[in-house]
Amino acid sequence: MAVDVIMPAMGATQETGRLVRWFKREGDSVTRGEMLMEVETDKSVVEVEAPASGILTRVTASPDDEIPVGQAIALIVEPGEDASRPGSAPVAGARRKSPARKKAKPPAAPKRAPATRAVTGRLLASPAAKRLAKEKGVDLTAIHGTGPDGVVVARDVLSMDPGVAARAGAVAPVPPSRMRRVIGERMTLSKQTAPHFYLNMDVDMAGVEARRSALKQQAAAPVPSINDFILRAVAQALAESPSMNAAWTDAGIERFSEVNLGVAVAVEDGLVVPVIRHADGLGLDELARRSSELAAQAQERKLKPADYQGGTFTVSNLGMFGVDSFTAIINPPQCGILAVGRVAPRVVPRDGDIAVRPMMTMTLSADHRVVDGAIGARFLQRVKQRLEET
Repeated sequence: MAVDVIMPAMGATQETGRLVRWFKREGDSVTRGEMLMEVETDKSVVEVEAPASGILTRVTASPDDEIPVGQAIALIVEPGEDASRPGSAPVAGARRKSPARKKAKPPAAPKRAPATRAVTGRLLASPAAKRLAKEKGVDLTAIHGTGPDGVVVARDVLSMDPGVAARAGAVAPVPPSRMRRVIGERMTLSKQTAPHFYLNMDVDMAGVEARRSALKQQAAAPVPSINDFILRAVAQALAESPSMNAAWTDAGIERFSEVNLGVAVAVEDGLVVPVIRHADGLGLDELARRSSELAAQAQERKLKPADYQGGTFTVSNLGMFGVDSFTAIINPPQCGILAVGRVAPRVVPRDGDIAVRPMMTMTLSADHRVVDGAIGARFLQRVKQRLEET
């Protein structure tokens, strides 16, 4: 029986995927489980396996096409089967694997004609676009959709700015990358829906620096970074502060049973947040190893969906760029994110006198629907205590 090849969903919020390349050409034989195509999401590039064995036919997508999740883009038929007949069996989701090695790129499938928006009397818009249009009071029927087949997507609603055309000397806008577009949509949604509040606290990092110096002298293993010490302190503080390890949902406040710590990692065209699972149960060395592995995979765009889904709290560190302090936007649906600045010498009061100490400022952004100031303050105190007693 004929089986549809569809654009798979790699995450709960994914609306579309970009076809990078086909590993097979139309008319080629394929075997179930072998690599069929390569797809780019906002976080990574993944290889998708063939959902059935047979002959690849009725290919309707070409490299660089942006395709809605669930849309059929090819058909696999049994040898001798009529590919034109209806009744193919759609597959709910194809299995996928992160790229293990680069394969020779076969000739691209023939380019199809540009899609046009059909006049059916039905508004073609993604769920995210409809939600944003309702929030902003934007008339969707007045927007030209840039999604597949003319579908209005979230970026079209966000780009609605009546003053753009009137600005003299305006430079033509640069289309955002897929990752940048998703970041913009999620951060806009976070600021519009989550009532942020912010708390600052300074930490004396002398203990952390002394511990790292001792580890360097031992030279037995890679020395954990300052950020690794921070991650461990945050993970342990979250285990003691269940109110901070939570999220706002339509059904109410959800408290997570696991501490899955997101670590913000800057990449070439944006930001990804891989997740260290069960972080509160990891020793410093194991946490440092896992953090380093995930950061390397993020830079190479080799993260699997399981590597960046299911986070319960996020840490963002810009100290390595010389930033003293900053405020971060909450990564929804989490209720908090900790922004960390650099460790630098400062003159501070100490034992009735003044002293120069290596200090660091951390800033908590929290969702006021889930927690209040006192809860956030106690959480910061726990993080501070663990770092200063290292």
